[in-house]
Amino acid sequence: MQKTLLSAFLLPLVLCGACQSSDSKTAAQQPAAAATEVPPPPPTEVKLRVDNPQVGDVYVVRFQPQGTQEQRYFFYHLYRVTPDSAYLHPARKEATDPAADLTQPDFQASSNTIGYSRDELEGLLQIEAGDVLQTQLVEVRRPE
Repeated sequence: MQKTLLSAFLLPLVLCGACQSSDSKTAAQQPAAAATEVPPPPPTEVKLRVDNPQVGDVYVVRFQPQGTQEQRYFFYHLYRVTPDSAYLHPARKEATDPAADLTQPDFQASSNTIGYSRDELEGLLQIEAGDVLQTQLVEVRRPE
């Protein structure tokens, strides 16, 4: 009788233990990364403006002339936007200050035209591997 009583108590405990251990295995099998995944940072103001270009925007591109540690800036005036492209007129001269006065003749748009696809515009946000000038779009000035 003691064996039967003992079996009656042990069987539910073993079954209950098996249920709990299968739950713990299921939880352990789920990827831990899902619980610790960090959402991407919100887009920057520059990225938002690149994604939604407007005529009149001025793209401020930073670069480092070869053989120097100096940073220079070039201005590209956006004059035409299509659903898949943007067309810019570069300024006549580079600047040492990203906040240069764009009303000065050297920083106004030239008659040269450069076309970019929307993907190419977005590519300007990152320095490309092998780019010796370390060119990067750092600001979009938008007339208010």
